[in-house]
Amino acid sequence: MAEQEIRYAVLLRKPEQLAFPALAEILARRRGCPTLDAMASARSCWGILEQDREEAAAKDLAAALTAAGLEALALPQNLLEELPAAQAAAKADLDQRVFFSDSGEALPAAAPVLLCAAIIKRTVTQTIKVQKDIGLAQKALQVGLIMASGLPIRTASMRKEEGKVVASTELRGLLDLVFVEPDRRLRVVSDDFDYSCLKDKKTFDSLSNFRLLARRLAGFWPEAGRSRGLRFILENQPQREMGYESPVDLERESRWLLTLKALRV
Repeated sequence: MAEQEIRYAVLLRKPEQLAFPALAEILARRRGCPTLDAMASARSCWGILEQDREEAAAKDLAAALTAAGLEALALPQNLLEELPAAQAAAKADLDQRVFFSDSGEALPAAAPVLLCAAIIKRTVTQTIKVQKDIGLAQKALQVGLIMASGLPIRTASMRKEEGKVVASTELRGLLDLVFVEPDRRLRVVSDDFDYSCLKDKKTFDSLSNFRLLARRLAGFWPEAGRSRGLRFILENQPQREMGYESPVDLERESRWLLTLKALRV
């Protein structure tokens, strides 16, 4: 049986070099396409530029990126780290560095290797009741019946109630603490967390509390790897420029950062 060919992935080497415009320019030159066309790939890579590539092609891309000022490396794809399943954290005792689940189970948080935060837009739908005019045929029938009976015409009888689906956009924060030996991942969701651990710093806005919590945790563990979103929070940069479209983006970035940690690069 022929030996299966090892496939390669291409990763950025430095988290601070995750710069979408620069990546898009390099990818556009290699693909021979407009920079705007390559922007989607740049914005969705989250540090893992290519996967399932032949060794020569992967090393060629890594060399081109490095020559252009963005340090990259090619490695066998099976060396990409996988994330452990996330455990939801509902509250915390920051003095003791302990989180708790909904059921009250203690989730110790000593020395995470990664702190990965993102603020993501999500669409929420709800059904509301609205009044709508009935059709002309129904109106004519009701008017005829009312005139025949001699009863007064009621405006309400000319309208009907219907359900209407309304979509709105809201922001939600995600904060993952990733641990190794043993492998664990705790997740804080901005709307589902009890921020009483912030004590007198707690505000009435969940996203403001989320940012405060992220800053506190980054202060506890400065050696932990940080996601683009966490760096934006710490530097007070606009959240609209973070670039996350869904939790999948944060998890892809976390896999990249965890791989860099494992490789010690």
